[in-house]
Amino acid sequence: MPTQNETMIERVIRILEVFGAGEYALTASEIARRSKLPQATAHRIVRELVAARVLEREPDRRVRIGLRLWELATRASSAMSLRDIALPYMEDLHAVVRQHAQLSVLDRYDVLYLERLSSTDATSANTATAGSRLPALQCAPGIVLAAYSSPPVRDELLAWGRLTAFNNQTVMDRDELRKIIAEARRAGYAVAAGWIHADVSGIAVPILAADGGVIAALSITIKRGGVDELTYLHALHTTARAISRAMNVENLVADPRLNLLKQQIRRATDGD
Repeated sequence: MPTQNETMIERVIRILEVFGAGEYALTASEIARRSKLPQATAHRIVRELVAARVLEREPDRRVRIGLRLWELATRASSAMSLRDIALPYMEDLHAVVRQHAQLSVLDRYDVLYLERLSSTDATSANTATAGSRLPALQCAPGIVLAAYSSPPVRDELLAWGRLTAFNNQTVMDRDELRKIIAEARRAGYAVAAGWIHADVSGIAVPILAADGGVIAALSITIKRGGVDELTYLHALHTTARAISRAMNVENLVADPRLNLLKQQIRRATDGD
């Protein structure tokens, strides 16, 4: 529930965050219920966001994220720069491995997917889409991002990161997860076999900045029990290093929480 000291910006963010993966259009009443804001407050903020073209109203009176918000979010966005730089290399990787390929960053306790290339030849299912999230402790990209994050970030994630049992193979023990993360750091990659879908393995490697800080994770998903996961490692590492070199040329800053929309909104309103 909203607190008495919650700012208007925080309420706006609360409303924008209800538009999750697959939630393209909602009524103002649905937005109020999902954001846990009073109906009158939610309706007023929705009207103002529609007037500002941040939200767009459809003929049936439902509203959706507007193009204006996309335009603002992509201006000088480090995540979009990351995606734009990485995409050509991801396409080459995709052509070689013929499996679903993903680019993701760490957003505190979640993995945020910036890009996904799907393949009709892929041997596995994959529910990740651009803009979707997964608990960082329970997917291969999150494990490798944790492994290469600073100790304070890693410790906070291990202490407070959410745990969701997707099936009986999902690792739920934090001590075991700590060991898995340490091994990922030693090995330079992470494999999550059956953690989300019992018949799917995720394989991830880090994309590093020049100073060794982790910027993002590059991953693929494959059918579990099919081709040995390690068969794909050379292609993944080669692609990740190429993206790292290209990003370092662009002098991008290593930030594991790139392009968080709420941070952009807060920065834009500093001093107002």
